Amino acid sequence: MWEESKAGPEMASSNSFNTTVLFKQEKGFGYRIPALLHIPNTDTLLAFAEKRLGSRDEDADVFMLRRGTYKKDLRNFEWEGVTSIQSARLNNHRSMNPCPVYDKDTGTVFLFFIVVFGNTPELHQIRTGKNVTRLCFVTSKDKGQNWSNPTDLTDCTIGQCINKWATFAVGPGHGIQLRSGSLIIPAHAYEKQSDGRVISRVFTFFSDDHGESWNFGDFVSSEECGECQMVSLDQADGSCVLYCNARSIKHGEKQYRVQAFSTDGGHTFTEGHLVKKLVEPPNGCHGSITHFPASKISHVSIYPVIEEYHCQQEKDASKSAEDFEIILFSHTTNFKSRRDLGIYLSTCPGNPHTWTKPWIIYSGPSAYSELAFVEFPGKEIPIVTCLFECGSKYECEQISFSVFQVDEVIKNILKKTTD
Repeated sequence: MWEESKAGPEMASSNSFNTTVLFKQEKGFGYRIPALLHIPNTDTLLAFAEKRLGSRDEDADVFMLRRGTYKKDLRNFEWEGVTSIQSARLNNHRSMNPCPVYDKDTGTVFLFFIVVFGNTPELHQIRTGKNVTRLCFVTSKDKGQNWSNPTDLTDCTIGQCINKWATFAVGPGHGIQLRSGSLIIPAHAYEKQSDGRVISRVFTFFSDDHGESWNFGDFVSSEECGECQMVSLDQADGSCVLYCNARSIKHGEKQYRVQAFSTDGGHTFTEGHLVKKLVEPPNGCHGSITHFPASKISHVSIYPVIEEYHCQQEKDASKSAEDFEIILFSHTTNFKSRRDLGIYLSTCPGNPHTWTKPWIIYSGPSAYSELAFVEFPGKEIPIVTCLFECGSKYECEQISFSVFQVDEVIKNILKKTTD
């Protein structure tokens, strides 16, 4: 069922960075679908994964968690042991797609997820048009040490619309909180069409009252897309633009990521468009995005370099003089298979041609990844962390965690782009 993990030459490439294996395949079970959440203004990271009793999606069992504490002298995190989140489940259902988000106003961690009845495959739901998936969350008030009983939102949030969907999912990976306080959970649904087709569409679940009630927005149109993540790009006038980066559902010799924008907090989106600088492997793969204002690193030596790069990319001179956002995107970089995980950068996501070439952080089989930007008080240099699936022979042998100083990430990405 599961192959034993064997270290090889490709593993050493990852270990050249500050890398720790957090979840490792064992006899009889393994781990998939990483999610990562930094608790703002603390030194705490929460790393989530699905424990699976076999190699298929239908073998998902329970969510597992490791809590990490940043140690300045180590420039890394010290991790507690693996624990299970037993409350994050419903009877006779399997739990999938961990999607955490933190409400800074109430100090609450929401862990969203889907539960699927029995061992029903996603493909069976799509082919038959009969949804057996439900939307749930649990919460924690103490940084992931204790968790509430599950809340099932399916009937009150999706209601009759669920009959129009063959199935749906959240994330996977982190949600976000907007400057307004609204909570955003990225999601996608397989919508049934009148001609019998089923089309995958991206949308958001959102809450404007700190999780007391939840609604969902309109689908991204045009390009068919699925698993996604979002970042909120704050504007000088106090508004925000929500940027969505999604997995393409198209099949062909070459595939690319899909992006779209929202100016109303994820209620509606522009049409989706392909980003031909960001490649997909056959059948696609999940990717992750994180961002931060450039002003967050104004004290770091790399700042003048990234500022100059941004001015070269931004054709509007008035905008280039303003504070700008730095977006990082992690994903596999090979057209032919899930391998060679890299990080891309953009300061002008509205122009899909401005994405850089990727800096490869893992050469070899790799798959789903999850990014987090972590800043510290004072003048300490912020860090970028990545939790990702990888292996020496197969992409899901383990879930590893890497830590980089933000200047190291930017320097290496821009070097790859200008070489």
